Amino acid sequence: MDLENGSVQRASDGGLRVSGHRLLPSLSIPADWSRMLRVHDLLGDITISCWHGQPSADLDVEANGPAMFCIGIFLAGEARMALDGGPMLTVSSGMAVIQTANRPAVGRFAMKGGTPIRLVDIRFTPQGLLHAGGRPLMALQGQFLQDCSLPLANTLLGGFPAPAALLRVATDILACEYEDEAIRGLYLRAKALEALALALSTVSQPAETRVVSRERRQLMAARSLLDARYAEDWTLDRLARAVGLNEKKLQAGFRVIAGRSVHGHLRDVRLAAAAAMLAGGASVTETAYAVGFSSLSHFSKAFRETMGAAPREWAEARRS
Repeated sequence: MDLENGSVQRASDGGLRVSGHRLLPSLSIPADWSRMLRVHDLLGDITISCWHGQPSADLDVEANGPAMFCIGIFLAGEARMALDGGPMLTVSSGMAVIQTANRPAVGRFAMKGGTPIRLVDIRFTPQGLLHAGGRPLMALQGQFLQDCSLPLANTLLGGFPAPAALLRVATDILACEYEDEAIRGLYLRAKALEALALALSTVSQPAETRVVSRERRQLMAARSLLDARYAEDWTLDRLARAVGLNEKKLQAGFRVIAGRSVHGHLRDVRLAAAAAMLAGGASVTETAYAVGFSSLSHFSKAFRETMGAAPREWAEARRS
């Protein structure tokens, strides 16, 4: 871990205790979760935490965190979180979270074990956010798909469908293999700034691009169907009939809530599931058909375009 000295200690059971870090919350992390965690400190004002693995047990922690701004990007896994006893936010694969507080806050974070976890957590100090060109973000309250903010407590917590470009940034961060510390720091800092720009542009969409609440529920139902049953043969007509929208409203509205087309979202969900299968030892052929591709060559081409390597090469690199 590229961490400040003294902020992390190894516990007798193999877990980690974090305390006194300027961006990370004070908490204890169980051993099977700490083994899949890597944290990068970037000049003190940005921290990137990478979670990649399959822990056996659930994680449920309450922690005291410092003032900060956070972008969480979920490539695989499900989580529930809340700030200062506020409403619980539930997120899953393909979603992102923005969290900010201008003072120390108490938060709860829970994730399911027994399934693949791929999560990137990018944190800025308030000063680091301003230096990066960001701005105080309480004005964004109310613009999220799921809003669990506490404006009276000056804390903000909201979830939204991550656009494909933001998911690719998270994938790039997890795949970073630069050994030189200076080069790695430059690369990850650039990715953190790119994630910041993409997240802010997504949640700052003008009012005319939003959808009414009834259609939003139908569109989210469409997204949930694709997320849960991605291996099925979903045509636009079938999905539209399943949620009670016409195809035109489904196409236009889905781009607003997901940042990509129905076809593009289904493709990304299938590829995220494929990556988890390959990392777990499944063969390329087995994986391609299991996630819904009818053509092995089409799967290999799509995987290379998204992940930057052919499926077999990508899987071998993860196991080495």
